[in-house]
Amino acid sequence: MAIRQRSFLGRVTVGMSGQAFSRLIQAAYTIMLVPLLIRAWGLEGYGQWIALTALTSYLGLSNFGLVTTAANEMVIASSAGDEARARQTFQVSINLALYVVLPIIAAVVLVLGRVHVGRGLHLTQIGPSAAYTIIACMGAALWFQTLRGLNVAALYAAGSYAFAYYVQGVIKLIELAGIAVIVGGFAGSQAAAAMVIATAAFAELVVVAASARRAAAWARFDPFAFDRAWLARHVRPAVGFMVSNFATGGLMSQGPRVVLGAMLGGQAVAVYAVYGTAMRFVDQLLLTLVLPLEVEIAQCAGRRELARIYALIIKGTHVSWAMYLLVVCGLLLFGPLVFRIWTTDRIPFSYALMGLYMGLSAANLLGRVSLHALISTNRLYGISFALLITAAAAIGGGALLARSMGIGGMIVGGACGEAVNALVVIAATARWLGRPASGMLRDLLDFRGSLALMRTQGTALLSLLVRGR
Repeated sequence: MAIRQRSFLGRVTVGMSGQAFSRLIQAAYTIMLVPLLIRAWGLEGYGQWIALTALTSYLGLSNFGLVTTAANEMVIASSAGDEARARQTFQVSINLALYVVLPIIAAVVLVLGRVHVGRGLHLTQIGPSAAYTIIACMGAALWFQTLRGLNVAALYAAGSYAFAYYVQGVIKLIELAGIAVIVGGFAGSQAAAAMVIATAAFAELVVVAASARRAAAWARFDPFAFDRAWLARHVRPAVGFMVSNFATGGLMSQGPRVVLGAMLGGQAVAVYAVYGTAMRFVDQLLLTLVLPLEVEIAQCAGRRELARIYALIIKGTHVSWAMYLLVVCGLLLFGPLVFRIWTTDRIPFSYALMGLYMGLSAANLLGRVSLHALISTNRLYGISFALLITAAAAIGGGALLARSMGIGGMIVGGACGEAVNALVVIAATARWLGRPASGMLRDLLDFRGSLALMRTQGTALLSLLVRGR
């Protein structure tokens, strides 16, 4: 039976099974990479790697939000039975990635090759040529991921929620093994690790693209497919997502690493990154649920089922809080032991610092599902500028606090920004769905309905997972 024909619970469970596999591998990847790279390059070298890769992450803005907005359009069009619109979206977006995004990435990489980024980020262990190699490899990986994302959208539109996640997990495992062999076995440099990452991204693109071609008859490349009307219609959604993604990813996530690298050096970046990695368990668990839910919300938007979208947001947020509490309890109980083994006694566990990170994560969690609902329906234009202003203020405030409080000051600034942005997102979502913002906030914080849902459907979810559906 096709995944599209299954019940909501069945579709989401299939998606969650793939997400769970992918997130488990990614969590293992992140956890195992920290001691591996610290042992190979030292704490300073590891911090410099994190700072430089954080800087290259801004190359992701080169696609102007194309992947997400085009993916949403494909899912919505397919759900509405409009195969011609889905085909047009796929072909035009692939051509934009080829003829616009690739030249932009290449130009930025060339410019960065002539700029002394090592001086600004205090790259004492990474030379100019190695830094340029890392930037070029990460730029290539980001372009491969752009094409991969468009092909994954075709799989989503065809009803395949899980396959791309399984591929992602397997490739990530291979990538981890490659880095371990090159860095751990042959004393490879940061540049060698970047080459492995780029190669893995290309391999994942090849597998996903071949699968999308089989799953969706309309997912065919046409190098001459362009449509000005389509471009005009997608400018606002694309700009909205690009600005929002820059605010949440470029500033709130990667910004502190770049700022701390410039202010305090590689060791501060390493400590910030390690604590952030520990709290990423919340993100990994949350994305296991939210990404399949995002596709469901896009399909509901195609059918104009606003009441169902509201219910999915509320229930998704409640389940997310349960995941958050699970991770927090684990970190509080086992954090000191885990950090001692994980970082090979290089970074001590601090309850105060971890408490600040927990506050940062909780502030983000409040509006996370609502944000994904807006993303999946291309409704970020307008509020994305408010998110950008708040994020910039948060990073600026965190930088000022970091002068006197160190890393903790940056975390406090980030937590304040996340809290404000969560309220902005909730208000925008409530306005779209025709609900009072105060009422929606109250529903998001009322866990009684969520507990009842988890009791009644927990057994069914477990049964479906065991049967592999």
